[in-house]
Amino acid sequence: MFDCTNLAEIVDYIENEVDNDSFLNHLEDGNWKSISSKEFVHMVRSLASSFEKSGVTQGTSVAIISDSSPFWLIVDYALQCLGAVSVPIFANISSSNLSFELEDAAIEYVYIASQEKYDELEPHLGNMTLVLVKDIRASGPNIHKFLNFLGDDLSYTKPDIAPNDLATIIYTSGSTGVPKGVELSHQNLITQIIDTQASVDLDSNYKALTFLPLAHIFERMVMSYYLSKGLSVFFADDVKNVANLLKELKPEIMTVVPRLLDKIYTKMHENASSAKGIKWLIAKAAFYRANSKDPNLAKDTIIDGIFAKLVYTKLQDALGGNLQYLITGGAPLSLPVYRFFHNIGIPLYQGYGLTETSPVISVNTKNNNKVGTCGKAFPHVKVKLASDGELLTKSPSVMRGYHKQLLKTKEVLDEDGWFHTGDLAKIDEEGYITLISRKKELFKTSTGKYVSAIAMEQRITANKWIDYAVVIADNKPYVSALIFMDEILLESFAQKKGLESLSFEELIKHKRIQAIVMNLIKSLNTKLNHWEEIQKFHIVSDKVSIESGVLTPSMKVSRAKVEEIYKTQIDNFYKGAS
Repeated sequence: MFDCTNLAEIVDYIENEVDNDSFLNHLEDGNWKSISSKEFVHMVRSLASSFEKSGVTQGTSVAIISDSSPFWLIVDYALQCLGAVSVPIFANISSSNLSFELEDAAIEYVYIASQEKYDELEPHLGNMTLVLVKDIRASGPNIHKFLNFLGDDLSYTKPDIAPNDLATIIYTSGSTGVPKGVELSHQNLITQIIDTQASVDLDSNYKALTFLPLAHIFERMVMSYYLSKGLSVFFADDVKNVANLLKELKPEIMTVVPRLLDKIYTKMHENASSAKGIKWLIAKAAFYRANSKDPNLAKDTIIDGIFAKLVYTKLQDALGGNLQYLITGGAPLSLPVYRFFHNIGIPLYQGYGLTETSPVISVNTKNNNKVGTCGKAFPHVKVKLASDGELLTKSPSVMRGYHKQLLKTKEVLDEDGWFHTGDLAKIDEEGYITLISRKKELFKTSTGKYVSAIAMEQRITANKWIDYAVVIADNKPYVSALIFMDEILLESFAQKKGLESLSFEELIKHKRIQAIVMNLIKSLNTKLNHWEEIQKFHIVSDKVSIESGVLTPSMKVSRAKVEEIYKTQIDNFYKGAS
C-alpha cells in the first residue's frame, strides 16, 4: 500500500515495491533505451550523494532547465531525497522571464539539458556554484557532465522532511504580467498522488505515453503517480511524433491538452469527408451520430454497434486501439469534442485544476463521468461557489503561497484557507463541476451584454486553419477578434499552390486565406446571439511565439500581451463607433 508522507519516500517505495525492467523509456537515434526501476533508484541515490558533496542541502533551490525525459525525473527525485527545492523552468521560456525566475528563486545550482538555454545563459553561469549539464557542449570550472557526476557512492544525509516543507517552486506562465512562483509542499503533492490512486486505478502492467512538459505541475504529478504504480513510461521525442508512437506502443494511458484533441477531432472529420461512395455514406452517418448523441442520456443502440464495427474501431486504432484512460486538463475542452470522443468509444476524461492546487481539483472517472463537466472533486478537496459564482476550493493540496509575494497570496487565499480560483462555475446536485468562464474573461460590452471569450475562441480555433484567436469585447460596443493562422497549414498551402516565395505576411493576405476566415466568421455568427456576433476581425501577420510574449511557456495566449502589442489594430476596430 502506498503510504509515503513525502516525495523522498517514493524512492524507497519504488526500491521495495516495484520491479520493472522497462520503467522509464526514451528514444536515442530512433531506438528505445530503457532504465529499469532498480537503475532509477541507483541513479537517484548516486545523484543525491553527488549533489550533497557539491553543497546542496535541505532547502537549497536547484533549477531544472530541460525538455521532459527520464533524467528530468532522476534529477528531481535526487533533490527531493535531500529535502532540496526543485525549480522547474520551461525550456521555451522567454529570456526576460528566465532571468527573473533564476534571480527570484536565488538559484546557485542548475541542471541544463538544453543547448539553446545554455548558450543563452552562459554569460551568467560563471557565478553559479554548480552547473550540471547533459548532452550539450559546455566547459568551465563549475561545469559537470551528468554521467561523470554520477558516482558509486549512494550515501547521503537523509533529512527529516515535514509535510509542509517546500518541495518545489513552480512559476506560473505570467499571462498577466510578472511570473509568480507557486510554492508547493510535500504534503500538497503526496495528497494529490493518494487522491489520484483513489480515482484512477491503474494496472502496473500498463504502458503510459507522455509528451507534456514536466515543468508543468499536471504532468509532473501524474508522473509521480506512474512511478508509484510501477508503470512503463515512454517519453515522446517530439509532439509531432505522438501519432506514430501511439500506433507503435499502443499505450493504455496518456494525458493530453485540449488543443491536441481539437487537432485530432478535425483530422478525423477531414479523413471521413474524403471517403468515396458507400464508405462516405456510412462515415457521414456514423460521424453525425457521434456528433449529436448525448452520451449522458442516450443509451447505445443496434445502429451504434454497427457504426462501432465499421467506423469507430478504426478511429480508436488511430490512437493505438488500447487506451483505457485519455485524461485531459490544462484548459477547457469544448463540449462537441468531448461528446464525439466519448461516443466513438475513446475513454476520455476531463479534469480541472490549477498550479496553485497541485493541480487537480476535480476529474471525471470511469465510474463517474458526465460529459461536458470537469468531474467531481478529489477525495481530499472541498469546493463551493462564492456569491458571484466563483469557484472556491480548500484542501491539503492548496499551495503554501506565492514565493516572496505575500500580498498576491492574500488576494487569492483567504483567512479561512479557501483558494479563489478566478473561475466562474456551477456545481450540480451530483457534485459535478462545470466551468463557465474565467472571471476576467467574461466580458461585459458597453451595451451591458455579457460575452464568454473562451467559449467563442474555442469555436473559432475548431477550424483547422486557425491556431489561436483572441476575442475583444470588454467595455466595447460590439465584439471583434484577432486571428492567428496555423503556420504549418499555411506553409503546406504555399507549397501546393507554388507560392513558396511569398512571406508569411503575404500569405495571410491571399484571397483564399481571407475567404476561409471570412466564411468561418459568417458561419459562426449564425449560431451566436446577436450581441455576441463578431463584427470585425483582423488576421495577424506575425507568427505566434513565446519570445514575443504572445504565448506563455505552457502555450496559452497572453490576452494582456496581445492587447498591448496589437493596440492599434484593436483601436481601428472601434474608430467612429459609439
